[in-house]
Amino acid sequence: MKIIKPTPVGILTRAYRSAGSEHLGIAIPVMVTLGDAPRLVSESELWNTVGEELYGYALDAALPKQHAEFLVAGRAYGKYCDAANTCRVDVRFAGLSKQLRVWGAREWNGDVPSQAAPFECLPVDWPLAYGGPGCADNPRGIGFPPRSPEGASPPAQIEHPDTPISTRERRATPAAFTPIAADWPQRRALYGEMDPQWLEEDCPGFPRTMDPSYFNVAPPDQQFPHFASLPPGAAYELIHLHPDRPRLAGTLPPLRARCFLQRTHESELSEIVMRLTTVWFIPHRERAIMIFHGTARIEEFDAQDVANLLLAAEYDHDARSETHYRRVFDLRMDSKRGALHALRDHDLAPQALLVATDGTHAEPSIGALQRNLRQRALEQTKRAAASGVVIPSMEPAAARTPRLDELAEFVERNEQLAEAQLAALEQTRQRIEAEHPGFEADRNASARRGPPRSFASHRAPHDAPSGMQELEREAERKLRAAYLQAAHYQEAAPRLDSAASTVLRERVAACRGRGESLAGLDLTGADLSRMNLRGADLAGALLESADLSGTDLTGANLRDAVIARAALTGTVFAKADLTGANLALTDCERTDFSEAVLDRCLFERAVWRHCNARRASAKQVQFSGCRFDTVDFSEARLSELVFIDQSFVDVILRAAKLRKLAFIQCRLERAAFTSADIEGFGFVETVADQIRFDHAHLRKACFAKNTVLERADFSQALLIEVNLRQTQARNASFSAATISQCDFSDADLQHADLRDAKFDGGYMVRADLTGASLTGADLIGAQMRRAVLHGANFDEANLFRANLAEAGISKSTRLDRAYLEQTIFHPLRKATP
Repeated sequence: MKIIKPTPVGILTRAYRSAGSEHLGIAIPVMVTLGDAPRLVSESELWNTVGEELYGYALDAALPKQHAEFLVAGRAYGKYCDAANTCRVDVRFAGLSKQLRVWGAREWNGDVPSQAAPFECLPVDWPLAYGGPGCADNPRGIGFPPRSPEGASPPAQIEHPDTPISTRERRATPAAFTPIAADWPQRRALYGEMDPQWLEEDCPGFPRTMDPSYFNVAPPDQQFPHFASLPPGAAYELIHLHPDRPRLAGTLPPLRARCFLQRTHESELSEIVMRLTTVWFIPHRERAIMIFHGTARIEEFDAQDVANLLLAAEYDHDARSETHYRRVFDLRMDSKRGALHALRDHDLAPQALLVATDGTHAEPSIGALQRNLRQRALEQTKRAAASGVVIPSMEPAAARTPRLDELAEFVERNEQLAEAQLAALEQTRQRIEAEHPGFEADRNASARRGPPRSFASHRAPHDAPSGMQELEREAERKLRAAYLQAAHYQEAAPRLDSAASTVLRERVAACRGRGESLAGLDLTGADLSRMNLRGADLAGALLESADLSGTDLTGANLRDAVIARAALTGTVFAKADLTGANLALTDCERTDFSEAVLDRCLFERAVWRHCNARRASAKQVQFSGCRFDTVDFSEARLSELVFIDQSFVDVILRAAKLRKLAFIQCRLERAAFTSADIEGFGFVETVADQIRFDHAHLRKACFAKNTVLERADFSQALLIEVNLRQTQARNASFSAATISQCDFSDADLQHADLRDAKFDGGYMVRADLTGASLTGADLIGAQMRRAVLHGANFDEANLFRANLAEAGISKSTRLDRAYLEQTIFHPLRKATP
């Protein structure tokens, strides 16, 4: 379910069952400031305030309240006490008035309370009200029982003014401004009975005998039994509940909430009527939380059939049209600019209530160089003017930085401007080509290719200052670093002719013979094929377009080397260190990377065929646009890798150690992860036919967004916290697998093999298990609500306390030999029309 809303608006949802049907409860909390000019505050402040100020109470249960109510997370302050150290606190709201007295700590002086002690600040909450263990109306309070072998509980510190605690034996009515717990008798009596009808038709929802006012949580004297919703702009007055302001008074902003729901596979938006049913006051923070409630009928018990919710707040007297909200919905769902339109809060909330900005923007800071250049230009302009030359002003035109809510229009304008400029440039290019026919050829001839030119021809003299020499060296290092990352984006460096290659081969051989390092050597385009370079130091070497076919580089140091476009057929990199090397656009045919270090390498548009990468290390490698065909990564260590739109055919990762790998829109055929140790693993929109995870250990893995795992083999694997929701896994095997805290909801498991599988906390909600074999499976407590079980075989399976409510069960479902103690079958699935 995607939520579209303005920044200040919160959202709470809860799916629940009532009267034999499924419903979605929606609560929209909006925090506003108290005072003369109320405004909306951010959702982050809302939730921070809830966590800090509500004494641990839930803000709301997102269930439809029968009528309106208010709550107060308030504090009494000693500065407002009378001579008896008693503080009177009052709340007047929308025609209701409630007054309480808050005392400092007291003890029993015989049978009467002692003089109250002074206090600075006390919460007006149930723990200080009359009650205690054994007091059903407030088991959290104090003052009850009045006598106990363990010692008497001290007198309550919060009282109704008309029922003061004058003696030890006097019973008082518990009083506070905060919610009443669901298990206290005041609310529990409203819940109704869980009778046979509830068990068969409504479980696990609410009984049909429930009084709807059960969802109201405020004390009765804070409820409005005759108002389904509060009136717009209700007035409030809060007395002695603020540390500095003895009286807070005003009106709430006349807001109403709008909510539109879009169901899965439908395009229209349906409006849900929202009512302002609850207000939480937090006086000492000068905040109030207005909560709007609504409910919608749904088909799925977990609201899986709800695709999107659009929320808005508007003035009660200035309602926007459904057409407006449809337009905003379409803009925010736009894949290209939706994120920018999401910054336009004023589309979904009144501009006047949003956090205001004065429209001024500080001048962007400028660097010292820019200031000096501007000053020099101004001085030269003055000198020219003194000579009678008129020069236009050098001051830059003022440019206002766009506000966040203006970014969508700003980007659109700039894109249009860029398109116009590109079109003008193209016209200019075409005109130049027409007038100068050799222009394109000259441009291609001068295109950048190969490594950057050396500085040797214009190197600083030896007697130059050391600072200049260091700057020169630093510039060359930066040029080489840039070339390392971008060599494959340039035009290809040419292969050297035979004579030039012979010179370089002889030089390399001579250096090797003398035991000299080859680090940083420029061997671009050289033919080094079939040379023995075992253990050679080629760190930072420039090998673009080189021919390394059949070359033995076992144990060589090739850190940060440029090997882009090199011929690597039969090349041996066994135990070589290729950390940070650029191997983009390489064709690796029968290349040996066994035990090599490939960390942070760059493989863009590379092809691996019949390669050996056993026990290799590949961490943070950039694989982009690659193809892998018959590659052995057995026992390799792969971590922090992302593969997007790449193909893997007959790739073996047997006993490999995999950490944080993602395959996005990839295709895998006959890939084998047998006995692999996997943690942090994701398939997204990936097709993996006949993939093998048998005997593997998978922890925290995710197969998402219609990933296809047909005929996959997870037999005898260990799966912990693996998400297979909506995965297509027909004919897959999970036989004898151990499956803990995994989610198969909405998965297609038709004809899957789950024999002897052991599930711990298994979720198979709406899973299609048609024709599946679950013989001997341990399914204790499995959640299989609305699962499709036609033709499924549960012989000798353990379904103790499993939930098969609304499951698709037919005569072909074999349950007669399963263990069904305390298995839940109700409510039964409704017959389809």
